[in-house]
Amino acid sequence: MEQWSTTTIPPARRAPYWMEAVNKAYVQLECAVPSRSTAPFFGAITRRELAAVNLSRITSTTQTVLRTPLQISRASEDIFLLSIQVAGTGQLIQDQKTAHLKPGDLALYDSTRPYQLLFDQDFEQYVLSLPGSILRKRLHHAEDMTACTMSSAQSGTARLLSHMVSELMNSPPSRGDLVDRSLADSLVGILVAALADNLSTLPLKDHTASQRRERIKAYVLENLRDPELCVGKIAQRLGLAASTIHRAWDGEATSLTNWIWSMRLQGAEQDLRRLAHHKRTITEIAYHWGFSSSAHFSRAFRQHFGVPPKEAREAMRALSQPRLMTG
Repeated sequence: MEQWSTTTIPPARRAPYWMEAVNKAYVQLECAVPSRSTAPFFGAITRRELAAVNLSRITSTTQTVLRTPLQISRASEDIFLLSIQVAGTGQLIQDQKTAHLKPGDLALYDSTRPYQLLFDQDFEQYVLSLPGSILRKRLHHAEDMTACTMSSAQSGTARLLSHMVSELMNSPPSRGDLVDRSLADSLVGILVAALADNLSTLPLKDHTASQRRERIKAYVLENLRDPELCVGKIAQRLGLAASTIHRAWDGEATSLTNWIWSMRLQGAEQDLRRLAHHKRTITEIAYHWGFSSSAHFSRAFRQHFGVPPKEAREAMRALSQPRLMTG
């Protein structure tokens, strides 16, 4: 079990502490909490790992949670999450759909696409998360089922899943990997059953190029640092023809190849500006992000950002130096 709580954190430090806790417990997110309130912000998370499946209980006061395109490009986790509302109300927004959550409601969301979680009052949730690849193998319509409300009051399988998650979160840790794997397999099976049980009531979209495009983006972001990443390899890994990849990408502002290089450049630019990477050479950072030539990286970086990588790093270092008092 892992636990985070703002109880012992000074009120002025609670917001940054909570941001760090949420990022550790789930995926890279932004959290906005009220800056002015009669009572200090409170948040607590308890997290339990069961093989590839993670369970957590989150209790908090008012907040807004965002998963943005920039965060997806920086941290390409491919995770499905299921919120089970226990207390209070909230909203989940993804793919221009909104799931309104009240106690007993469940909703799925996907970390490879932007989403928002809005809570305007105190709330409590259980959250089940698992790798996207596991759910997609078991349920082909998984991407279509995000931000659709399921009610445990109307669905026996959803009620069974909620009960099992609650029992596991309130039980002592198991005694061995075999038990954890068995429990994880059971949870995934019940989750698939609950989603399939509600399939006919959910407003699914057709499996069109837009869905393939999201799969392509998810795979690229997960494998961005692979120097051999190309359309052919993407097609092979996703089980699609290269021509299908190109058709799915039609309508985007740039070609798939250019988008891959753009995402790599953004990652490299962030590393160049991070103090944590100040000892790494520019060439090391370039190779880390899939470039095989420092000269190519330098040209592409300057064309994309308007300055060479060395200048971008020096600007960061100048800003980080303490200013001397004069006069």
